Formats: sequence, structure tokens, C-alpha cells
Amino acid sequence: MEYDCIELERRLSIGFNSYLSLSQRHRYVEGGRSLEEICRNDGHFHMYRRETRDVIHWLSRSRDNSIIWYGDVQWPSFGSLKKGLPYMLFCTGKRPDPGRIAVAVVGTRSASYGALQQAYRLGLEAAENGITVVSGFAEGIDQAAMRGALDGHGRCIGVLACGHDLEYPSLTMNMRHRILDCGGSVLSRFAPDTVAYKSNFAARNMIIAAYGDIVIAVQAPQLSGTLNTCGYGTQMGKDVFVGSHGVGDRFIQAGTNDLFNAGAKVINTLSDTELDRSGLCRSILEWDGGDEGPDTRRFGDRIYMVRERIN
Repeated sequence: MEYDCIELERRLSIGFNSYLSLSQRHRYVEGGRSLEEICRNDGHFHMYRRETRDVIHWLSRSRDNSIIWYGDVQWPSFGSLKKGLPYMLFCTGKRPDPGRIAVAVVGTRSASYGALQQAYRLGLEAAENGITVVSGFAEGIDQAAMRGALDGHGRCIGVLACGHDLEYPSLTMNMRHRILDCGGSVLSRFAPDTVAYKSNFAARNMIIAAYGDIVIAVQAPQLSGTLNTCGYGTQMGKDVFVGSHGVGDRFIQAGTNDLFNAGAKVINTLSDTELDRSGLCRSILEWDGGDEGPDTRRFGDRIYMVRERIN
């Protein structure tokens, strides 16, 4: 849906006032009152003029840029969550397909080598079975899972903890371009020039959990943002799984150990989840048969081969 700039600025200003509930913001939007009138009647309301004009300029720069509004078919379900919800998400690339299964794959930046390989393999397996991977661009598990999906020419939903005009983490702009080339999307709930403040990461994790049909924590220590994502997933009614490399007695497994002890199932591949009921048709095997071929993918010193599953 398209709006003139005045109406778009009004909707954006209302949307940025996150102290209001989604229903309150929706009533303000649908009510048609001017921003000046809203301000006169609500002393807490802020105009957000700079942020709204930055968004309008960002939209004008590329046809790939769009806004997913509360109520759009691409809007995710936040389950029972009521506080801290966004009213709009800023999207670059193809808008998420609500009819396509998605899996959120998250974990620590300081992962073990085996956990990185498992994240990559999960991403590749998802891509080969037409499943979207949702993650957050962080070094370690997030990037490994997204790289696996992209190597399999699959779709990703990459969620930023900053605005679209910033490259955070550094050296991830190429990954953003690959996501767009593969028909995926890069999302942010923040205005285009917003830096990655510490508080932004929990807000980003909420979006990751919302777009995943399930959440997989591959490996994480205690006090990790990964556990924050899993907590959101649980509150939204999503099943949470733990990667097999997340269970053990190492420091970087302490958080995922807690998830396991709380009842999360340990998995090796996507076939160990309920997604297998949707008919996963391809599996990923570690390949040690010599030269690489068109059906193989390399990550580090390991080579993986895609094979049709035999039921």
C-alpha cells in the first residue's frame, strides 16, 4: 500500500512511539488525526521527525526497500507478547513469504568448531528443503547458518540490530547482497541511521523468534543473547531445540545445557525436529570421497554432499 509523504510521515511517527500498544497505535493511525492534534492530547507522544524523514529518504533510494506494517500478511505473530512490539519493520529485498516454513538458527559468537559446522549444515539442509533460515548476522553461529543457507541458494531473513544504512557487524554487507540475490530479505525495526546500541539486540532477537516456526540454539554460554531469543520463542509458543554441540561441560555450552535441562530436545539435523513431518526430501552427508563436485559444499576443512532422502 502506498501513501503520500504527509500520511506516511504521520504513520511512521505514530509507529515509532513504542510506549503505545499495537492496538493504540493502530487506533491513532486509523483515526486520521494530525500529529499536532495527537501531541496536544497526549503529552508523552513524540514526533520523531528526523527518523521519519530518514525512512522516507531511504524508501526513495531503492525499489527493494519497503515497510512491513502491523496487519500486513507478512507481519509475524508475536503470540502472547504485548510489550516492546514494533508497529513496522523496514525491509530490503523480497518480503518474507508467510506460507514458507522458516527456522531460526542462533548461537554464540565464540562457538566451537564443531558447533560452527553444525550451524552451517543446518542452514544448508534448510535451503535444500525449501526452508527459510532466520538469523541475526552475528559472527559465529548466526553467520555460519546463513552461509550454509546461501551456499544452498536458499532464502534467508537476516535481522539487523541497527539501521539499514550501517554495516554492523563489519564485513557483512556482502552477506546482505547474497541474501537479496537468493530472494531473501534483510529486516530492521530501527530507522536507517540507527547505530547498534546494546539495547537493540534484545529487540532484534524478538523479531528473529517471531519469524521462525521453530528456534534452534546450536551452542551458547549463560547470559547469552541466544537465551533471550529462545525465551521469546517460548513465549510465542514456538518449539525450542538445542544443537548436539550445545550439550556438554564447556563454558560455551552452559546456556544451551540449561535449555536442555529445562526440556529442550537435542538435535543433530532438521530431521530430528517436527519439520520432518512436512516431508524433508534431502539430507546433508559429510563427504570424504575425494574431489568436490556440483553436489558438494565446503565449509572450513569439511565437505558436505546433498543427497535425496530414502524413506
